[in-house]
Amino acid sequence: MPPLVTHMIAAVRAGGQIGPVDAPLDFENGDYLLGATTPDIRVLTRWDRERTHFFDIYDDGHQDCVEKFFNAHRTFRDPSNLSAQTRAWVAGYLTHVIMDQEYVLKIYRPFFGSRSVLGGSSHANLLDRVLQYEMDRRERESGDQMHQIRQSLFGSAVEIDAGFVDRPLLTKWRDTTAAMTEHPPDWERFSFIASRHLKSAGIESESGLQDFMDNIPQLLDDTMSHVDQSALDGFFESTAELTASVLRDWLGTD
Repeated sequence: MPPLVTHMIAAVRAGGQIGPVDAPLDFENGDYLLGATTPDIRVLTRWDRERTHFFDIYDDGHQDCVEKFFNAHRTFRDPSNLSAQTRAWVAGYLTHVIMDQEYVLKIYRPFFGSRSVLGGSSHANLLDRVLQYEMDRRERESGDQMHQIRQSLFGSAVEIDAGFVDRPLLTKWRDTTAAMTEHPPDWERFSFIASRHLKSAGIESESGLQDFMDNIPQLLDDTMSHVDQSALDGFFESTAELTASVLRDWLGTD
């Protein structure tokens, strides 16, 4: 699914569609941005994905991650009962699960999944990782934007009643997330991020990995010819619109 920087940038863009005038919360503050990354806290906890994302990627039936989230955590359903910090965090959290759900439905399954031309093979999953990494790498090219996000994250005192995530863990995750904004916009960390998919594709030796990294430009071209820019643009646009609609409805600003 989209990496953390992509999620934070998308969250800011979705919030921007609600509008800055009389907005119910600051869509660029640290609590909101932290919420936009928190579903991936399972990197630290090793929890099952569905526990934090409220979407089963193996279930082809209709799913609503937002409704599942509120059914699991009913105290979050009414934003008027939440502190400003918790309300911002929940809003950010919603942006993440919506984006991941839409990515599965509109990008992964049609272009890489078991019913796609690539058939959900290990190579298909590796190309999907290449695409996700490139999406994130492009966002990282703006050093000023990364600095602003990092400052916003560290501006959060984590005075958030997250319920299922305690504050010490959430504070550790804030620091982990902020550190990720310092990574340069290159491909040096790809082998670490995609290690599981590389092994599944039979790429484990040092020489094999080097050959793979040398071929990244061609792999990226192959991936972008399979999922063209218009498909990605459509995904980002529709996801931002859906996210803004959900947030307006939840915050009562419609």
